[in-house]
Amino acid sequence: MKTKQNLINNKQNQYGLLSMLALIVGVVIGSGVYVVNDSLYQLSNSVALIIITWILIALVVLFMLIAFIEVSSITAKTKEAGTINNWFRHLWGEKYSKYVGVFFALIYFPILIAVLAIISGEELFKTIWPLNSGGYDSPYLMFLFVTIIAFIVINIIFSINTYTFKPGKQFQEVGTIIKLIPLLLLIFLGLLILMNAFTGSNTEINNGEGNFAFFNLDADFNKGWEDNGAKNFKIILLMAPTIMFSFDGFLFAASLQNESKKTSTYKVAALSGVVFIILIYLLLSLFVFAFGDESGGFTVSNAIYNISGQKWLSTIIGIMIVISVLTGISGNSIAQNRMIADLSINNEIKDLKGNLIARNEAKVPQNSAKLAWIIALICLFFLRFFDLLILISYLNEDGYIINSTLFISGWSLNFITLISYTFYILIIIGAFKNRFDHKVEVDKNKLFYPAATISIVIITIVLLVFIVDLFDYRAIIDKEIVISELLSYIFHILIAIIIILLIIFLPIIFTKGVKKAKKEQLEEKKRLIKAYKMQKTDPRYIKKQK
Repeated sequence: MKTKQNLINNKQNQYGLLSMLALIVGVVIGSGVYVVNDSLYQLSNSVALIIITWILIALVVLFMLIAFIEVSSITAKTKEAGTINNWFRHLWGEKYSKYVGVFFALIYFPILIAVLAIISGEELFKTIWPLNSGGYDSPYLMFLFVTIIAFIVINIIFSINTYTFKPGKQFQEVGTIIKLIPLLLLIFLGLLILMNAFTGSNTEINNGEGNFAFFNLDADFNKGWEDNGAKNFKIILLMAPTIMFSFDGFLFAASLQNESKKTSTYKVAALSGVVFIILIYLLLSLFVFAFGDESGGFTVSNAIYNISGQKWLSTIIGIMIVISVLTGISGNSIAQNRMIADLSINNEIKDLKGNLIARNEAKVPQNSAKLAWIIALICLFFLRFFDLLILISYLNEDGYIINSTLFISGWSLNFITLISYTFYILIIIGAFKNRFDHKVEVDKNKLFYPAATISIVIITIVLLVFIVDLFDYRAIIDKEIVISELLSYIFHILIAIIIILLIIFLPIIFTKGVKKAKKEQLEEKKRLIKAYKMQKTDPRYIKKQK
């Protein structure tokens, strides 16, 4: 989402309907859709519940986009970039906007990048040693392999994006094309099978449960379905943040209003583009569960292998998915660099000498990128430390099978995703309030009230259920205490508390004394800010050249 907003250049009124549609579809579809379904199944053991969750969150995202069409008209009128920081500042004021900016720049992005790096390592491991090949018999080897790959990935990507711009941009362009290939290939093959284009042996889907019998509650892949409707609803809500991560790029569509030739063109492109992405996501998920299996995993590469029987093809698809994840890391690192610099420009972070807005010869805010690099590595270290402790505790128990090392890491990604959606809801609430106090000028949307209300209610319910489940100790005390479950319970609460404390205190720490600069310092920084906005090399780098 934040990554994708920063990919837009500063030219105004440049996109027509088709070009905007292509841009939305190409950029909003992320690598998250490739990795979520298997993890959702590990949580629920029910394909039916997963499909219901996909549909529910897809509808919520659509309602949120409708609400954000009105929100984005704020920056369209002021000719500012359509970013969450700008929207929050207009609706809630500068006093609170700093919390949003610091959260995304110094908390959300580092955790996201660290977890995506871990995911890239796991996807590479699964490509080299598939689940049904016995590659998971050495969990410590898996943990070491994934951690080393994650460390290498972060350092390589940041070493490129910190000092130069073109390689990262080119990688984004190539990666955007590559990431769509596995998705389109699986959907194409699935549709061919539905049309009986292959032999009879390929017409039986759903792992022998019958054609699209996803809601057959007697099927093996629905063994997690509960007779208690309240428990099923709880599972759906607990899976929601994972799917919300896959849709996190929807705000990119909302940010394009001041980039379109006409307002009507923007509305049609944004809504139709997101609806198309929703349909693509649903089709992909359906075919993953139709052709995947528990032994090999409910993944795109395993589904394609089961369809084609070609190991080389599934290996290539697995590598493409790894590249897709790497594209996400690169794009997010670029966005984080710019966002940290923007914090300095808006005096939302202490940077009196303008070091964080200093562009090098390649026009990259190099010091900002270095800070982002360091924070990402720190996050990777702490997340893997907690992951390792939980892995050790699990391996000390008999009969526990390890098919992923994303313990605290995966949960942390869900948690910060939920927090980011909470900020989105606060913006919608601000727009709701604006209907009465008329604080800022907007283009009113007839569907705003119902869309905003539904979005606020459902995301609030998801947030409350998630928090209550986090602190629910009954699963620990109602039976004999298991060390792994106790550690997991403690670590999840600890990480949540740490993230919340960082959200509260980081903005206070980094903005302390920001406005106490001497007059000449402020004047000097204004000059540097002007150079930054004009994409000029900072004078300090020019002096170094001489």
